[in-house]
Amino acid sequence: MHTLQLKVQNSIYEHLMFLLKSINSKELEIVEDKIIKTSSKDNFDSLFDAISIDTRNFKFNRDEANER
Repeated sequence: MHTLQLKVQNSIYEHLMFLLKSINSKELEIVEDKIIKTSSKDNFDSLFDAISIDTRNFKFNRDEANER
């Protein structure tokens, strides 16, 4: 016997569950079916954790800028 763990989008969930339920129940057991709450705001915040740097009074020439 094998165990699979899948993360599926809502758009294909119903299709996948229909397929799995149509398979012989003696050969397949759905062990866990849980909804994972995700927020697009949480994903966005984790990608961009920026800081603010005040560079108004900082002057450098083109060569220094290219070195950085």
